[in-house]
Amino acid sequence: MIKILYFYADWCQDCEIQSSVLEELALEYDDVIFELVNVDYQTNKARKYEVINIPMLILEEDEEIITKIEGVIEIEDLEDIIDSLHEDLYEEEEYDEFI
Repeated sequence: MIKILYFYADWCQDCEIQSSVLEELALEYDDVIFELVNVDYQTNKARKYEVINIPMLILEEDEEIITKIEGVIEIEDLEDIIDSLHEDLYEEEEYDEFI
């Protein structure tokens, strides 16, 4: 299962832009978990993931960090990353069936 942790703050203008992208993607990908992490209130989680700049996206698969994306990312680019992760997951599942 793919999980996207979105680190943001209410006062961050770039975070507003990133939020609209993630809202669209949440409607498109029902098999991806989107977790919002407000760095002003969830400082321990931000520290745990070593978040220095926002907005930041951390993509995880089975609780393992796949990639960190700092700054605003366009919807098309994030779709490409998610689709690539989906393809990798599908290939792993097919391989596991033959073992």
